[in-house]
Amino acid sequence: MADTEARGRAAQSLLIRRAQLPGRGLFDVRAADGRIVGLARQLEPRAGDRVVEARGHLLLPGLHDHHLHLFATAAARASLHCGPPAVHDERSLGEALARHCAQATGWVRGTGFHESVCARLDRHWLDAVCADRPIRIQHRSGMLWVLNSCALAQLDIARGDPLPAGAERGVDGAPTGRFFDLDGWLAVRLPRAWPSLGALSAELARHGITAVTDAGARNGRAEWAALRAACERGELVQRVLVMGSEELADGARPWPGRIEVGPLKIYLRETALPELDALVQRMRSAHAAARAVAVHCVTRVELTFALAALAEAGAAPGDRIEHAAIADRHALQALAALGVTVVTQPHFIAERGEQYLRDVDAVDVPLLYRGAGFLRSGVALAAGSDAPYGATDPWAAMRAAVARRTRDGVQMNARECLDPAEALALFAGDPRRPGSGLRELAVGQPADLCLLDVPWDDLCADPDSRHVQLTVCAGRVAHAREAPAAGHAS
Repeated sequence: MADTEARGRAAQSLLIRRAQLPGRGLFDVRAADGRIVGLARQLEPRAGDRVVEARGHLLLPGLHDHHLHLFATAAARASLHCGPPAVHDERSLGEALARHCAQATGWVRGTGFHESVCARLDRHWLDAVCADRPIRIQHRSGMLWVLNSCALAQLDIARGDPLPAGAERGVDGAPTGRFFDLDGWLAVRLPRAWPSLGALSAELARHGITAVTDAGARNGRAEWAALRAACERGELVQRVLVMGSEELADGARPWPGRIEVGPLKIYLRETALPELDALVQRMRSAHAAARAVAVHCVTRVELTFALAALAEAGAAPGDRIEHAAIADRHALQALAALGVTVVTQPHFIAERGEQYLRDVDAVDVPLLYRGAGFLRSGVALAAGSDAPYGATDPWAAMRAAVARRTRDGVQMNARECLDPAEALALFAGDPRRPGSGLRELAVGQPADLCLLDVPWDDLCADPDSRHVQLTVCAGRVAHAREAPAAGHAS
């Protein structure tokens, strides 16, 4: 069945026969009204059942991307990629921008920029490429936007205007077009439109992803309303757990089992850390409202600061550290003692490893995006893509977690390699309890399923999104690559 036919299609009852469940053998599974209603060695087809013959292939619970940014990823799909591997130097960046400017209309938006491509990207450099179209380029970290002079003019930003901290000025006092950690400030000035999530949702379904956690620190009422509307329209078929600000706790109207409020997201930046007492109070207030916290930490200092605050506030179930990009022995001990989960990005080793080996201090390279080290220390571990800053394919992330090799084939700290089952568990755990391990399918659970075209042993040898045959979100077929053995019981 073609994706366009399968997407969003609901069956009154779906029967998957002779599916291999990890460690349990062959089972039949029936889904109806969005839940698993039957699971046995053999189930008889009923009138109206849509029957899929699994033929001994692997049936998994649907995968969960525990950390991504939905609207930013959808917007990035319509943007120009301005960093490796698409462009590698100033010349290729300039050529790509010039081509894009000639074809696009309105604002030109670039993503994925890295300073290895252009050491000093500013409005003057962008003006030399295209002076008559508004351009904004985002660094791949998400912490920097660079605008050209036309964009500054459209935002009514002039030489002498007061600007917030993070808006860089040159020696002449004029804005350079470089804005550090000012997404919120820019967002109220830039043209605002919510991109469609339909294509992204279909992409996630092709990977077997049935639920996601949107990790935006600034998610509030407007973002919640836009996400809920996308779910109601059927544009976004995955379940959604929404992190965000304190505003979510007051303004969100959950749709149980479909879109729900997640942890309070706290974004730490080493160069502008909050007062420790203020951070502790913020954590305590979230816990008092029965809400976990999720703290963004990519540097050693940020992680140390976050763990100190959690120790003072008292960790609560569901508290998590996002990224934990550099974690030393003391951090592992503190994480384990506090019972805090880490949600990391193993695929960054594959996607950015060469850059890390050049730019990261040698003493920190063995500590980058650890895997087995967390598990050996008793730290619950899960993963997310961090899209649009990383690729959405969870199977590529699993391969990276197992092999830990850069694109050039260099292995980074083999002691951190996971085995295939551990890598799968990074994405196949309980959406509300990341790091809880591979969950078992059971009657009464939401019918979020991922049927592959290989048995368990073959998957371990070759985890690949091409093996995903069927993805079911709450009983609805969200993706069906091929279903030659599917039919309907009469």
